[in-house]
Amino acid sequence: MKSITWFEGLEIPDDLVFTERRLNIRDRFLDKSLNYFDQRSSNEGFLYLLFYYTLFLSQSTPDFFAIDNIDNSLNPKLCTKVINDIVTLAKDNNKQVILTTHNPAVLDGLDLNDDEQRLFVIYRNADGHTLAKRVSAPKAIEGVEKVRLSEAFVRGYIGGLPKNF
Repeated sequence: MKSITWFEGLEIPDDLVFTERRLNIRDRFLDKSLNYFDQRSSNEGFLYLLFYYTLFLSQSTPDFFAIDNIDNSLNPKLCTKVINDIVTLAKDNNKQVILTTHNPAVLDGLDLNDDEQRLFVIYRNADGHTLAKRVSAPKAIEGVEKVRLSEAFVRGYIGGLPKNF
């Protein structure tokens, strides 16, 4: 978790009683005499990251699973980094995942030129049927500045935005 600059390490204490669940987290900026703080003092975004990375590293996680709203509680720039990390972890650990998001920054972590990474826009048609449209890698146009996927989404170029507001 190199992208979290304050994070130095964690440990599961060996002095836990039978019913106790605690994870000690080390913040490199805190005075060394403070040792660790537990997960109850950590922010929600950090805990989500810990969970996501654990999903991809654990042999107990199924090879195929889904994460809804991967961007929950994360800084937009961090979303892009997390997606890059997850792609690497998925390949290294033979995992396949379906992610949902409403945060355009997540899209910037994708490489649509890699056929193992795919982006789909899910929507309902006029009859209420759910449809999926694959978004292909944008083709470069000479003399036109390349637009990031997040920007293409916000501008409405790839779909997925409601048209009623």
